Amino acid sequence: MTPPEFRQPVSGPAYGRFFRLLATAILVGVLAMAARAALQIPDNTEATTGYGLIGFVLLSLLASYWFMMTSTTTIDATGIRQTGLMEKAVSWDEMSSARLFGPPFARRLMVRTANGRFRFFFGGSPDLLAAFARIAEAYRT
Repeated sequence: MTPPEFRQPVSGPAYGRFFRLLATAILVGVLAMAARAALQIPDNTEATTGYGLIGFVLLSLLASYWFMMTSTTTIDATGIRQTGLMEKAVSWDEMSSARLFGPPFARRLMVRTANGRFRFFFGGSPDLLAAFARIAEAYRT
């Protein structure tokens, strides 16, 4: 299969505006519930375990949220890359098939590599979604 040609790189946010707003609303709700729970932990020696667990979970949640807000997807002459918590990349010669799917607010490109592994790339801009459609058409099986 011949990959579509991308003379100019196409890059943009990995997640769309609606998806990021939804994640923000969920984060605010979880932070409010965590604050309420922290205020209800009794003041005794066993409470430090509760605070530690809440703190660890909140730090993990905030790190995931940060990577979701800042991750980008780039399509260029070498292939597809997505930054974030788990950075991933697939070169054009590794691809065996591609398919575009998902709800309108979270479109994804599912790529199958030559060794059978699947990679999912998110696109949050109209330019990325158009490039995803071109890739899915070129690698249709």
